[in-house]
Amino acid sequence: AYRAFQGAQFEEAHNALTNIMHAIPLIVVDTRSEVSEVKELLGICREYITAIRIKTAVSGASDPVRSLELAAYFTHCNVQPAHLMLALRLAMVSAYKLKNFITAASFARRLLELPGVNTEKNADTRTKATKVLQKSEQMARNEHQIDYDERNPFVIDCANLRPIYRGTDMVRCPYCQSAYLPEASGTLCETCHLSQVGVETLGLVCASQQRQ
Repeated sequence: AYRAFQGAQFEEAHNALTNIMHAIPLIVVDTRSEVSEVKELLGICREYITAIRIKTAVSGASDPVRSLELAAYFTHCNVQPAHLMLALRLAMVSAYKLKNFITAASFARRLLELPGVNTEKNADTRTKATKVLQKSEQMARNEHQIDYDERNPFVIDCANLRPIYRGTDMVRCPYCQSAYLPEASGTLCETCHLSQVGVETLGLVCASQQRQ
């Protein structure tokens, strides 16, 4: 799934991640560490499926401003650093082209802070981010208003792919913990397609059995 994501084979990656997510309830675990690993795996699948849905929406958006918003949300998915670098570069370039220089500078700074950006293979990305940052700091303005506030923590609404900022009421999928606004309660989760949103259950329960 990681290789497919890295190679921009998003449909293949999505299918692989969905299969993993659907197989997790059938996994037998024997130790507490395995329980933790299974729950971590579920979280990874959730984050990558959301990232793929956002990236697909970016490609399909006809409104450049909406495309930029989605690209910005993409950078807040909890993915591997190499994949975050791709997301930040996409968002940086999108913001710069739309003359949202303040936003572009923010993405450029985050990009330059990534540990892997100083490697030889990422020299082009580092150079581009440095140039965008310099130019954007000179211009220091945004041409368009977008629904994105990097200073206000948020999670992605998995129904409409928009931010749910801290302090806003929300509900979650009891299985994969995807976030939604309350009006999505009772609908099928868009991420796992296994559980109803907002239903109060125990969710994923991994029972470890001590070996005798």
